[in-house]
Amino acid sequence: MNDLNILIITYYWPPSGGSGVQRWMFFAKYLKKLGYNPIVLTVDSKYASYNLIDNSLTDQVKEIEVHTTRSFEILKLYSIFKSGNKTKSIPQSYIPTQSFFDKIASFIRLNLFIPDSRIGWNYFAFKKAKKIIEDNNINCVITTGPPHSSHLIGKKIYKKFKLKWIVDLRDPWAELFYLKNKFQFNCARKLNLKIELDVLNSADAIVTTVGERYQNIIKDKLSTSKKIHKIYNGYDKTAYDKIEEIKPESYNIVFTGILSKNHNYQFFLEVLSLLKDKYKNLNMIFTFAGKIDKEIKNLFSEKIHFIDNGYVAHEKAIRIIKSSHLLINFNYLNTEDTDMVSGKLIEYLASGSPIINFSNSAQESNIILKNSKKSFNADSNDVYKVIDFIKKEYDNWLNGNFEKDTPKDIESLSREKLTNNLIDLIKNLVV
Repeated sequence: MNDLNILIITYYWPPSGGSGVQRWMFFAKYLKKLGYNPIVLTVDSKYASYNLIDNSLTDQVKEIEVHTTRSFEILKLYSIFKSGNKTKSIPQSYIPTQSFFDKIASFIRLNLFIPDSRIGWNYFAFKKAKKIIEDNNINCVITTGPPHSSHLIGKKIYKKFKLKWIVDLRDPWAELFYLKNKFQFNCARKLNLKIELDVLNSADAIVTTVGERYQNIIKDKLSTSKKIHKIYNGYDKTAYDKIEEIKPESYNIVFTGILSKNHNYQFFLEVLSLLKDKYKNLNMIFTFAGKIDKEIKNLFSEKIHFIDNGYVAHEKAIRIIKSSHLLINFNYLNTEDTDMVSGKLIEYLASGSPIINFSNSAQESNIILKNSKKSFNADSNDVYKVIDFIKKEYDNWLNGNFEKDTPKDIESLSREKLTNNLIDLIKNLVV
């Protein structure tokens, strides 16, 4: 059955950058390659409030049918008031609360824009979705969030057209980490939860990238648990294998992605301090690619030779990953109950370099890391374990004995393989 027409409704799409865009960009790419017809509905980049741009990603989806709409973006107003520029101060996922202005803005967002600040896209998106559905024989609709307001578009489509509907949760919804410890009226929290429950119970299937603990939370909200499916983010093997690594002259510790005060980075700072005190003249560098809080950058620069590449195109990020001797990941704080898995962890794994994932309780990440002989989770009790591990790996490199690992079952985590899993799910729904 290769005549499936699949409408994918996603706010993030190239030229948007970051991990959020890549999941459905690659699903669409491989759906097309495998003979199916993905049709994408997204926001016009001229109207979108993207905080990251990666123009290189547009080449990945040139063959995909894409429809765009305008949007009313409250975050652009925030950015104008914050910096005088429409895009300069677009926040990454949450509004910081360091200044009085930010606290007011955060309060408005949490209490007036339910479930999130991208809800201004919904009117335009639903209007366009109706036309797409009327002009095409759509078999299935997929909505992905965050922003979870996108699922409200899916709910309206579901009610009007009775199409099969898949809800994709890249991150938790009501349990999203940055909603914790924020001032939100009880009525706003209840409304957000009510909307979530309505969406989850209406959907024909729920797909999530996060682990068993969060799935158990979802199950408690559903009349049936059979419609929950886990499909990881993967790595694009075809493109990945073509990218050549660079041989650095120093022992190269690498991190890629977003690093903010909401991440579990303090532990690694302690490790670097102790390494610096115990061993002199270590030929080590810390290579960073992404977005980093300035204060955090300064803290790391005091401990180790820090190379900040800034946010780079995805291909360059992969080259940096493949050129590593050790890969570092920091989980978000306060995510233990939902067990969020970083999207880049599998791209890390494919490189064959050892990985240390700093987290206090990352069960799902641990399942993934078991595919690598030298990779592991580390919590705050593992300081000396981490120090000994890094020093041993450093000495191996220094003596010319550094070897990369071939991860177990890495093929099962390719984007193409995971797209086949998605196809199986869709077929079971529409047949």
